Amino acid sequence: MKEVKLRRPLLSVNRAAWSLAKKLCDQAEEFGVAVKETKSGATLIDAGIEAKGGLLAGRIITEICLGGYGKANIFYKQYDDLEIPSIFVYTDHPAIATLGSQFAGWQIKVGGYTAIVSGPARALALKPRELYERIQYSDTSDVAVLVFETAKEPPEEVIKQISDECKV
Repeated sequence: MKEVKLRRPLLSVNRAAWSLAKKLCDQAEEFGVAVKETKSGATLIDAGIEAKGGLLAGRIITEICLGGYGKANIFYKQYDDLEIPSIFVYTDHPAIATLGSQFAGWQIKVGGYTAIVSGPARALALKPRELYERIQYSDTSDVAVLVFETAKEPPEEVIKQISDECKV
């Protein structure tokens, strides 16, 4: 396989997203999330498995998925006779924020556990590699931030595999 040089980032999607994740941790009660540290030292933020979550937590999680380089605004919009919450998302770094971070391009399968994940840790593990080669981006960070699209908390084996692949 031909070695492709990926541009080292001036922007770190993981470091930017981590500052948003810390906000959820620091204000867990206000955002309706539950925070716990695993045996391996990973921080898990539950925003809907057991915890209530909500629109405000969802807005920050959207910004986390965008690697901290996008903003999300929630507003109510009229659709015929129905008014529902809607979201407006914008970024100055579309390739990095969407393809390099938000895109749910990593499927985790360990034992009987399966989840689709999105978020900036993909830029550390280069999942999928071809995408990062195309946008010429990779991240360097001592933290990895992922959003799991699942109804079950990830077991320690999953956390270890992700940590190994992200080299954190």
